Amino acid sequence: MSKFKLKDFLEKELGAYKSSFKQTSYDDAHQQYLCQDESRPDVYDFDEYIKANYNKSRLPASPDAIHIDNKRLYCVEFKNQRSSQIDNHEIQRKFTNGTEILQKMLKNFTPRDCQYHFYVVFKTGNKPRYFDYRHIQRSTVLFNLEKLNQDFNHFYDRILTESIDFFIDEFQDLRCEGSKH
Repeated sequence: MSKFKLKDFLEKELGAYKSSFKQTSYDDAHQQYLCQDESRPDVYDFDEYIKANYNKSRLPASPDAIHIDNKRLYCVEFKNQRSSQIDNHEIQRKFTNGTEILQKMLKNFTPRDCQYHFYVVFKTGNKPRYFDYRHIQRSTVLFNLEKLNQDFNHFYDRILTESIDFFIDEFQDLRCEGSKH
């Protein structure tokens, strides 16, 4: 296990929870997937990791998935809702608890130019009939996550709260809802 390679370092801890964006985007309430992609490697079910490693009576909130590529780690929370319908406090708990757990996991890791990202991916809203305000909202981090990131000494290099369409653009080869891939 290398304490310099992010992927190798976390594989020992998360290896048993390998998954896909499809599986981690599953919405139990509506019985549907927000993302259909099963091809991207190095996706881990962070919720399952939490269930297996923490007290069942007081499970901490956590993002759905962790995706690791060479020097980047992505915490991803999928919400099969429009941004206006998402509970701010729930997202903040997932951000806070997930970050605390991740920091503990990485305490013996010696990073070399690694970047940490936190994404909240939600359902694309309908295009407004008259004024399309979505381009304004696109540049705004929602749910007060930037403030929380300050409390964690800017642990995350990038925080995005975007629709699934943006997520598809960010990862060109994803096959997700609304995607033409």
